[in-house]
Amino acid sequence: MTASLAHIPIWRSDETLYSWAAGFHTTFGNNSARDTGARLFGAEHASKERDAPTNLHHFVTATRGELGDVTSILLSRSPISLFIPFLPRERQKVFADRTRELDGSGWRVLCGMPASRLGDSTALHYCDACVEEDMKTWGLPRWRLPHQLAGAWVCIDHRLPLRTVIAKGWNWTLPPVASVMDDRPSPDLKQAESLSRMAALALSLVGAAPLEIGAIRQAVLIGLRDHGVTKWTHPIDKLQLATWFAQSPIANWMRSSKGPWQRLASGFWIHDLLRNRVGDHPLKWMLLWSTLFADEDEVASHRRFTSPGSAPYWDASGQGTIWGASSVTVPPDIQRVITEAATLEEAASSLGLTVFSLRRRLAELGTSARVFRLGSSLEHRRSRAMAAIGDYIAEHPTCSRADIHRDCKAAVSWIRANDPNLFAQAVWLIDDKQSRQLQLLSDPAF
Repeated sequence: MTASLAHIPIWRSDETLYSWAAGFHTTFGNNSARDTGARLFGAEHASKERDAPTNLHHFVTATRGELGDVTSILLSRSPISLFIPFLPRERQKVFADRTRELDGSGWRVLCGMPASRLGDSTALHYCDACVEEDMKTWGLPRWRLPHQLAGAWVCIDHRLPLRTVIAKGWNWTLPPVASVMDDRPSPDLKQAESLSRMAALALSLVGAAPLEIGAIRQAVLIGLRDHGVTKWTHPIDKLQLATWFAQSPIANWMRSSKGPWQRLASGFWIHDLLRNRVGDHPLKWMLLWSTLFADEDEVASHRRFTSPGSAPYWDASGQGTIWGASSVTVPPDIQRVITEAATLEEAASSLGLTVFSLRRRLAELGTSARVFRLGSSLEHRRSRAMAAIGDYIAEHPTCSRADIHRDCKAAVSWIRANDPNLFAQAVWLIDDKQSRQLQLLSDPAF
């Protein structure tokens, strides 16, 4: 039977579970890391699992549930919370089942964190300014959750690069109060802005609902074309993608920093990330999204990452597309070729594509060739019909509406079939010269 603790300290703001346990050990641990591990988690070597010890049920029982249940602790007090939204549906179910079981896989293994080789389970991160504030507030430093997330290399509050402690022994440690100077490169203004944007995106994903990786991938593909990074008429070029990313501020900083993420600075991973059907590591998606949409409003960009369908763009035909950030998902010259060609075969030939490839590209945009041609040509045909009626009125200032019906038959027929209210706007200056039918007077004799 698990003995509950006599005194249960409250959470210190946004500290991690490991930080709480390290603070408890410093105050009540009697200098024995094994005793603290056994007391809190039922395992003497629990301190080596810095993200979240395996037996969280023991911790919930020992704290009488006052600090939350297993799920809430994982979602709000552990770096694992960043990985959970990226899990595919079947893994989400495995994770939910694991939170109800006393025995099972470790949380890092369950989320695929060791396989990524982009993180170090022995590394802990802290900010000098945060430590100084913590000493004034609580008398003890803390490990803050925003600092332990993948992609968090700066403190959002103080815009300072995070320092790293590599724990070589199995112990409950807290951030050092007095840091020594190191040889870390200081990011320039653009790099600092990119790093801060990344850290904010990572924090916004803590506790988020499961993500639609397919929708995120589609948004990135369209964004790459909208921003001119890749061409719409050709397959995505691996070297072109890598060159674009390698020149970004965040890639320049990654090359000069120290860590397993250095290998991502080349950008050659982007091609495989967009082609694979699996989700891959969250850090890769966040790097790609933050770099591609760096000019967008930060809050709106982060909201669209977590919910790509929250703010769809409505085209001229009334169809909504949830993928692109801009109003044009196909370059204007390509759009013109497709819509003005007599047949889809003719359009494909003009673009140097097969009909199959063209249909597949349009399907990737969430539409079909027929719907795309109809929707894209709708505004053009509407403008052409309005122009025909306007030109006729300018040439015949005394014309009647009947004259317009008779001499602009094609334009009037199209407007009536596709936008009946548009005709009234086109002829509102023209008086209806047809005489009204007179009412018959009633004869009192009948």
